[in-house]
Amino acid sequence: MTVLLDTELLPERERRDALHCLYEDQNPPRRVQLASEPLRHRVERVSLTPHTHVLRTGGSPLQVVRTERHVRREAPECLAIGWHRQGQGLVSVAGRDTDLPAGHLNCVDMTRPYRVAHTTVNQHDVLVISNLEAGVSVDSVRAAAPALRASPMYDLVRAHVAGLFAAARSLPSEPRLLTGQATSALVRALVTTAAGSKGGYDVLQDTMVARLTMHMEARLADRALTVESVAVAHSISVRHFYNVWATDHELTPAQWIIRRRLERAKQLLLHDPPRSISGVARRCGFADASHFGRRFREAFGTTPGDWRDARRGAGWPRQP
Repeated sequence: MTVLLDTELLPERERRDALHCLYEDQNPPRRVQLASEPLRHRVERVSLTPHTHVLRTGGSPLQVVRTERHVRREAPECLAIGWHRQGQGLVSVAGRDTDLPAGHLNCVDMTRPYRVAHTTVNQHDVLVISNLEAGVSVDSVRAAAPALRASPMYDLVRAHVAGLFAAARSLPSEPRLLTGQATSALVRALVTTAAGSKGGYDVLQDTMVARLTMHMEARLADRALTVESVAVAHSISVRHFYNVWATDHELTPAQWIIRRRLERAKQLLLHDPPRSISGVARRCGFADASHFGRRFREAFGTTPGDWRDARRGAGWPRQP
């Protein structure tokens, strides 16, 4: 996670210029119009992939504007999915104003001018993703923007975006990349179904593996996680789960769960100060330390304690 701006860390005389520079230097560029003083603003960013990131912005009232001049200067094909966490506001595109109620999503096509006005103290999460990575066209994004709530994917994507920033900022690089890929698939499903594409059902099926993977990744610590419970959560049969999963994976779902739990255990074993073996076992979804030890030895040919000791003796990279 990167803090792009925190006005509390700057003298008041420098805050306005810093805020203007931040938005003008972003890709795509925008400008801000400030509604009141004193100015308070904080912007944080988490990158999921090179073309997908999440911004958390918040502070005093302001407007973020992308002008015709900005579009002529630079208009990369990307879209923004916003989730208004706190405050009141509206988004204006092509002469149409739409309220930004707290707790709901909005979608903006960033290849054309728009204005987002935060009329009160606010906090806003924004997922910015390239059209190419999401697998959607500019026309689809423009058709979907006013009809997001009509999509059968709306509630699922809203819950995902609402928790995305907090979850992603603590993830190591590999799970963060996986989360970015799953997020791209979900955005594609949302946009395509909201736009009324005939391929909407196919998109839902295409994103099934990503949604199953994301579901299991988030529940690795839960000992009740089983193939059956995942199938029930996604309203599919166990047989269909196995068939869909096999298109992208050599390991079975059960084997994948064990492998991911063991990979997470390795990370926790490197924690400083060291955690107990039984504590690591519980945090990774194993029934007890003995079960964990057997699985670890089967996978890596040594016990968790011996593996950690060997890493320590080799100058192991400590994890805070």
